[in-house]
Amino acid sequence: MKNKIEQFTNAILETRRVWLLEAKEGFFAMLEDNDGNSYVPLWESAEAALNNAGGEWEGYTTAHMGFSELEHWLKELAIDEIDIAVSPEKEGEITALASSNFRKWVKKYSDNSYKEPDEEEEDDDEDSGIIETEFGPDDKSFDYGEGWAQPWQ
Repeated sequence: MKNKIEQFTNAILETRRVWLLEAKEGFFAMLEDNDGNSYVPLWESAEAALNNAGGEWEGYTTAHMGFSELEHWLKELAIDEIDIAVSPEKEGEITALASSNFRKWVKKYSDNSYKEPDEEEEDDDEDSGIIETEFGPDDKSFDYGEGWAQPWQ
């Protein structure tokens, strides 16, 4: 798991963006496990995302998100208890990261260029002044087998 996360983070650091599969503007591919936990899959490149656009995600297109917007979005995902699936593949195995942990990592590299309309300034992660670079115990690997992809509706 650690190797896959390292490869993913090294790749996205070069471009400062992640790639998603999008059904229509603002509606992204999601995964759900048997326990009802939800994940948004992120890839390091458009090609990697497109390689997984079949099945339930047939007809989805790629979309990218810069780190500044991603940081904001990860905060919303954490509130909604939706985590991240790192570069999932069609075989059904995913490596999951807690949205809140991934947000702490992304925040270090965000340029804060993305702002929502009427967004209030909040520094909820600035309490200690230290941002952890390691991902936490909530981050894990799963194998859901066939049919793991669930469309976002």
